[in-house]
Amino acid sequence: MLQRYSELATPDRIILMKDEVYRLSQTHREVQVLSGIAWITLDQQDIILQSSEKTSLPSSKNAAVISALNNVPLILAVY
Repeated sequence: MLQRYSELATPDRIILMKDEVYRLSQTHREVQVLSGIAWITLDQQDIILQSSEKTSLPSSKNAAVISALNNVPLILAVY
C-alpha cells in the first residue's frame, strides 16, 4: 500500500492551553487533533476537529489560526 509523504514524515506537535491562539505556518497543510477540541479558521472558514480527527487544509496565501475550544489542553500533530 502506498502512503502519502505526510504520513511518513514526523509531525510537529503543538500544545495550546485555553485562550491561546496559534498561527499555523503555510508549510503545514494537515492537522490532526491528538487531544482536546480545535477551532481552526482559514480564509473566513471555520473547522472544528475533535480528538483523533484529521483534516487537510486547502491551499491558501493566508495562515490558519488555531485555538482550543475547552479547558482541556489542545494537542495537535501538524504535517
